[in-house]
Amino acid sequence: MKNRISPYINTGVFVVGIILLAFWIRIQGTERLPAGQFTEHDAYLYHWQAGIIADQGHLPDRDMHRWLPEGRDNTQLLSLYAYAVAYLHKTFSWWSLYQIQRYLPPLCFAIGLGMLLLFLIRCYGIRFAAIVGILLATLPGSIERSAIGFGDRDAWCWMLGTLAITGYLWKKQISPGWQRYLATVLAGFTVFLGGLSWEGFGFFLLIIHAAELWKFCTTETEQHLKVYLLWMLMFMPGLFLISPAYRSGYGFSTHVAALMFAPPLVIFTLRGVRYLLLRYCQPLRSYPHQLAWGLTLVAMIAGIGHFLLQADTFETTAFAFRESRLMKNIGELADPPFSYWHQRYGATFIAGSLGLIATSFQLWKRKGLPLVSSLLLFVATTFFRDVISGWTSASICNALFIISLGSTLLSLGILAYLHRETATDEIVTIAMLAWFLLWVGLARGGKRYDFFIGVPLAYFTATFIRFIADTLCDSVKQNGQLNLRKTAIASAMLAAFMFFPPFGGFAQRSLFASTQMRQAVPGQGSVEKAFRWMKKQLPNTAVVAAHWGYGSQLNVLAGVKTITDQDHYIPHWIRLYNRHVCRTSTEREALEFLKTHGATHLMLTNRDLATAPFASGESSESFLPLYPEENFSNARVRIWEIRYPANIQSNPKYLATRPERFHGK
Repeated sequence: MKNRISPYINTGVFVVGIILLAFWIRIQGTERLPAGQFTEHDAYLYHWQAGIIADQGHLPDRDMHRWLPEGRDNTQLLSLYAYAVAYLHKTFSWWSLYQIQRYLPPLCFAIGLGMLLLFLIRCYGIRFAAIVGILLATLPGSIERSAIGFGDRDAWCWMLGTLAITGYLWKKQISPGWQRYLATVLAGFTVFLGGLSWEGFGFFLLIIHAAELWKFCTTETEQHLKVYLLWMLMFMPGLFLISPAYRSGYGFSTHVAALMFAPPLVIFTLRGVRYLLLRYCQPLRSYPHQLAWGLTLVAMIAGIGHFLLQADTFETTAFAFRESRLMKNIGELADPPFSYWHQRYGATFIAGSLGLIATSFQLWKRKGLPLVSSLLLFVATTFFRDVISGWTSASICNALFIISLGSTLLSLGILAYLHRETATDEIVTIAMLAWFLLWVGLARGGKRYDFFIGVPLAYFTATFIRFIADTLCDSVKQNGQLNLRKTAIASAMLAAFMFFPPFGGFAQRSLFASTQMRQAVPGQGSVEKAFRWMKKQLPNTAVVAAHWGYGSQLNVLAGVKTITDQDHYIPHWIRLYNRHVCRTSTEREALEFLKTHGATHLMLTNRDLATAPFASGESSESFLPLYPEENFSNARVRIWEIRYPANIQSNPKYLATRPERFHGK
């Protein structure tokens, strides 16, 4: 009995050890956070929502403290994270909302990491899982958004995405029976939670669909179709019934239902059609692979056609909004240069790419050469885009990147057509390949998405280390010596990646990532003092117009209402505010805009004061200086009370939700 239990004890100790390492790194630097502050702007939005939920039990349909005069439509939000914070506070009442939200990111990351390690141990053993776990625990890119005080939902979504993917892959390895059904229910329920947490959670599902589609195209018979249906039923009906965003989404929720529902429905339809055709159509029984490939091709053509037909609807959603002038000013959505990858991932992005290529050779031999060529182009135009753009141009580099994506998909399609049967390890590799392509591709055009690339980078880096260790140890015959030597080589390579500067030495920046990579906002300075003054001096009915980045901070720290914030609910209002308040030369124009939005006060900081001539400090009967009381004309942050003249009227043009070129469509 003792011999049977000891492996489980050893595994448990190993997993707990890595989890504690990851958690310990992420909770360093607590003292740098001023009371009540986070290191991320959006964290204040979820803190604001959690406070409402804790008081009222739910979010109202409309939040009338922001985006005035109309308020923010909460029915389009996926706010499970805020509900989790609020109900954790209700359950553990001795912890404040702030304390729970401050510690939740490292806790979520630890939970997701634990599940991933258990899955990898089952598939590849402790040595492989140890490499992945240590990499994820210490990579600066995986630490920044999961460190204490971050407060945003990134780590929460990473946890749910990791649980959804590993849970789905795990249940495919379980023999038919009640255990497989239970694992399917849990995997589907995790997707349900993710679907209520983030509009982009469907991208995690695309990873599952990629593995499922590969399985569909490389097998001759349909199996476990009922299990797949059960998995779908665990999240699709619930999301449709609970959240209006899935029934009548608009704005950033316009395509959330299509992203979550369309791929699984299409794959289920493909599997069902093939099953029926193979069962009832005798001539087709000899061509199961050709039938699967043909059905998949038809579905892809139909999907591309639908995308093109819906192209106009993307103009007011996140898909097109990413390229707007407003979004180009957001640092987190800037294109990452080579130095960014190196600072956050050391040499693992190179080792991971090599591991991906080595895996392709191992699995598909010479048939994988087209895929390897496509992946090399993808890696080059992503991680080394600065170099390639310098040799050619940015537009040519982007075109090569698009070509690499298309050729990768085509190569995988040809491999699926030529391949016969699929091993368990191959399914996991396909899922990790999809994870790599999807999130690395998104991170190429927006820094904030790189938080989600850690898992495939660590996985393929571990694959690369294992490949080198196996190659170097081929001459060793004794099993005990062989395992010892492989472990020694793997440990040496891992240590080199972590601590040796020529290989990146990223571990030297791990504590920096948790303590200094992000500073508290607003921090201790003139803005924070202005917030404290407003909290004491202004009523909670006051409506303060300010730069959108301060929106939720004003709600939480200053206790006032706002007209715009970093939620970007109506991005055109932000542009109108900049145009008619921060860049207008006439006081009347600013007053008309502010009255239309019901503003009672105006807060401008240095960046806005430089472009707002009407706020140059000269006396005005309409703008009464309130803060600071001394040396107002030289202050970095200034607050006015607005006193509207009788001839100032509201104008509906300042409530337009889109530019004029969109109207009438």
